[in-house]
Amino acid sequence: MIKLKNLLNEAMLNDKWYPAHTKDALSWTLTQDYVPIYPKTMEKVIGKIPIESFHVTSPYHIKTLKDVLGKKKSISTFTKANKSSPLAKGKGIQTGGGVIFHVSGELLARKYMDFDTMPDRTGRRWVRGFHIFDGDHMIVKTAIKKAKLHDYDSWKDLEWEMEKKHSMIDYKDYDAYNAAIKKELGVPAAKQIKKYIDTTNKLLKKHKDDVIKSIAKPSKKTTAWWNEILIYNVKVKDVFVLKKVWDDYYFQQDSGYDKPVESHKKELLKFVPENKITIGTPAQFRKWYNKRDGELTLDDQ
Repeated sequence: MIKLKNLLNEAMLNDKWYPAHTKDALSWTLTQDYVPIYPKTMEKVIGKIPIESFHVTSPYHIKTLKDVLGKKKSISTFTKANKSSPLAKGKGIQTGGGVIFHVSGELLARKYMDFDTMPDRTGRRWVRGFHIFDGDHMIVKTAIKKAKLHDYDSWKDLEWEMEKKHSMIDYKDYDAYNAAIKKELGVPAAKQIKKYIDTTNKLLKKHKDDVIKSIAKPSKKTTAWWNEILIYNVKVKDVFVLKKVWDDYYFQQDSGYDKPVESHKKELLKFVPENKITIGTPAQFRKWYNKRDGELTLDDQ
C-alpha cells in the first residue's frame, strides 16, 4: 500500500514556500488519488451516526485528545483488534500507548481494516479514493483531470517557472527571495486546494450509495490487525490506564524547572473524573474492553 508519508516525500515541496497546513493539503491534491472528508460534507452524505469505540494513546498525548473533545476534528478509533496486535495489549500504533479511552461520537468513516487515513492541519481526513468509492481506483483521478488540476509534474513545472522569474540578485538575502516566491505561489496553491475539495465533495454527493456502502456500514470482516473508525464530536465515557504507565514517575509527578510541566495524571483528571479511571494489567484491560463490547479476533477472515 502507498503510504501518505511516502507521497509527501515524493512531492518534495519546498518548506520555505508553503505554510505547513498548505503544504500537507497541496501534496495530497497532487496525488490525484486522495479524498478529503469533513463532518459538514459527510453529514449530508451519510447522516449522523452515533458510535462508541476505543482510542489508544500515550500519556504525552492526553492533552491532544482533550483539545479535540466536542469538536469537528476527528480521531482514529477501533472496536475490533486481533489478539496478537499491540492494541489488544493496550499499546499504541503510532505512540507507546498505555492509556485507552472508551469514547462516543459521530461517524466520519469506517473500514474493517486500518485504511491509512491522515488528518491535515485544518482537521480534514484524507483517504484514498478506492476506499470510499467501492473499490474504484480511477474515479478520483478521472474527475481531477477533467477539472484540469495540477499533478506532481505540472506543479513542479509551475515552481520552476517561479524560480526562473525570481532572481536572487533582485533580493537582499535568501529569506527575501523565498518570501517573494511563497507569496506568488500562495494564490495558485489556494485555488488548487479549493477546487480539489469542491470536486471531491461533488463526487461524494453524486456517488452517495457507494460511499455509504464503503465507509458507513459496519462489516463482519476482520483483519490480522484492527478496524479503523473515524469519529468526531468526541466524548469520553471512561478510561483504562495500564498500571506500569500509571505508576511511572512522570505520570504522577509534575516536572520541569523554569517552566513547570503538569503531570500526565493532572492532565487526565482535567476532563475525566477519577471514578471513571480503571488501572490494571493488560489482561485486566482485555476484560474491561470486552465488557464494553470491544472485540478481540483471531484470524484474518
